This record gives sequence, structure tokens and C-alpha cells, in this order.
Amino acid sequence: MKVQNQTKLSFHNNRSFLSKVDQLPTGPGWQCEIVDVVGDTLDNSSKPMGEKLELWRRDPLECIQELLGNPAFKDHVSYAPERVYTSTEGEEQVYDEMWTGDWWWNTQACKPQDSSSCQALD
Repeated sequence: MKVQNQTKLSFHNNRSFLSKVDQLPTGPGWQCEIVDVVGDTLDNSSKPMGEKLELWRRDPLECIQELLGNPAFKDHVSYAPERVYTSTEGEEQVYDEMWTGDWWWNTQACKPQDSSSCQALD
């Protein structure tokens, strides 16, 4: 059974898909790879059937650079560590964003000149 039969796609063919891709905001370029996929359905010779699929993707590092450098997000991302608690007594810490995690706090405390100080914070 094909994947397209199992999902509710917002496009019905390749042309419709590419039209939606063209409507996306600018940013990192799209790359297309042809991927050979072998399924679990057997052909008349009892060999697994396969098909060639288009895999459209963007470079994750370029996407991260785009997001971090986008001024539209400046009020929604913090780089300074922050400890958040459910009450003023500080009994229960909240971990809901990257900058509220202990790792983020410890990483910010590391000095680039002295990498040994980072090991003690792990």
C-alpha cells in the first residue's frame, strides 16, 4: 500500500506539490533526491517491490541559520539562560524552552578559553 494512500495530503499530484513549494517563503534552497524504496509487497517473482520517490529537503543547518537570523522571531527566542519555577518558593522548576534547561545554563557558563570548565558543569 502506498504512503500517499495512508495520508491526507494537501496536494494531489507532483504539479500541485511543486506549486505549494513555490508559495513557501524564501529561505534555504530546496534540494531533490531520487530515493529507491523497497516495500513489503512481493511481485510475481516473490521479490519485494520498490519504487523511486522524490525526496525534497532543505539543509537543516541553513534552516537554523535562517531562523536564528530572522528578525521576526527576535521577541520569541532567548539566548540567555533562565530558571523558571511554578511558584515564588522555587519548589518545582519548569523546563519548557531550551533556555530554561540546565544544559543551556551550564553551556552559557563555559568559557571558550578554558574548555575544562565545561566538563565540570555537565
